[in-house]
Amino acid sequence: MLCFLWGPQTINLPLIAHDLNLVVENLSMGNMTVTIALAKAIIFWRKGESLKSLLSCIAKDWATVETKTGRNRMVNIARISRKTTITCIILCHFVIVTYMSLRLFSLKYSDNKLFFRGYFPYDVTISPNYELTMIGQAIAMTCSTIFYSTVDTFITMLILHACGQLSNLKEDLMKIHLYDRNNLHRTLKKIVQKHDYVNRFSETVENCFNVMLLIQMLGCIIQLCFQTFQAIVSFEEELEQRMVFQIVFLCIYTACVLVQLFLYCYVGERLTFESIDIADTAYNCEWYSLPPKNARLLVIIMCRAVSSPLKLTAGKFCWFTILLYSQVVKTSVSYISVLYATKD
Repeated sequence: MLCFLWGPQTINLPLIAHDLNLVVENLSMGNMTVTIALAKAIIFWRKGESLKSLLSCIAKDWATVETKTGRNRMVNIARISRKTTITCIILCHFVIVTYMSLRLFSLKYSDNKLFFRGYFPYDVTISPNYELTMIGQAIAMTCSTIFYSTVDTFITMLILHACGQLSNLKEDLMKIHLYDRNNLHRTLKKIVQKHDYVNRFSETVENCFNVMLLIQMLGCIIQLCFQTFQAIVSFEEELEQRMVFQIVFLCIYTACVLVQLFLYCYVGERLTFESIDIADTAYNCEWYSLPPKNARLLVIIMCRAVSSPLKLTAGKFCWFTILLYSQVVKTSVSYISVLYATKD
């Protein structure tokens, strides 16, 4: 990734700064995607110990689940995570295969004979330099796709697991009046500790990846607006074959970027909803049938859920919700208008 994509394209960026179209091509294709993939890989590697503890917590939750309903809920969430992972990986690899196929088809219509334009310290027009460079860029694209998609789906899996634990906790609260009165205080204490445990789990995920998610969100905006701008420009200037290439790839590429961003916005909103709903569940349970001493323990859960709901944030600046998703799309469209006005 460094030798055949990120390095050559980054070095080439100052050399093409005078040409807006080449700068847009550089940032909309491999450079930004590889930058995000590298950032994810580095952060993922640096947070290895925290990730091990999170995986240990997941294994512990599976081993200690007590009710059949709770286990079934966890199984359903695991299936959703599995399907999401498979879908995202297939979609991202489909983007790469489509790009390489359409790029090879359009080589005769372009002055760029490589998958990605870049600066290389050797002559890439002669054999076998040309073939080795093409193979290197293809391998780099594949590695970038793996880092890009697997980290996203892994974080999604962690957040969905936390949502499942909160749902199990709500089920325990709704059945609180059915517990043995002799062990009621110990049961309530266990529920409060479980709530704190899930909060710490979610906050660990947030603290590990909030910087990476900020890079992801900003990168998505740049990718969306630059790729769309490049396609609009191609409608006006390029040949018909090139237009077909841009239209097809734009649709697939944009769908992939939007799906990856939507994953974070969906799980972020679901996490916030589940954490706040704990307070409503505690209020709606039959707390009035409990002894006052025990009922007061529910106040701890309600105050914690309302005052500090769990959030998945982008660098602590904003949190991922469906509203943020729509705002990112609107912002991208606004930047496209600015770029188009600059071109004219």
